[in-house]
Amino acid sequence: MSLRKPAGKRRSTDSGVEPDRGALSQEKKDQRIALFLSDFDQQAKENIQEMKKELDSLLQTAEKAFTVELLKMPPAIRKMKRKDLL
Repeated sequence: MSLRKPAGKRRSTDSGVEPDRGALSQEKKDQRIALFLSDFDQQAKENIQEMKKELDSLLQTAEKAFTVELLKMPPAIRKMKRKDLL
């Protein structure tokens, strides 16, 4: 019995990156880096905006829950200062 693997497709050693990437001029490298950084900044800004929206939504939910809990309490306790309540 042979322990060899069956003949099949061999994986390419090519990583999918441009073959002459090392031959790019410094100017083109700088342009690519600048483009990458600007895209990164844009994505970061979008993520921050999305997180701010989620935070606002969570704050509104908490405020609504607090208001509902206040309405469940008797009026005398509702009007009491928190310091006195604690």
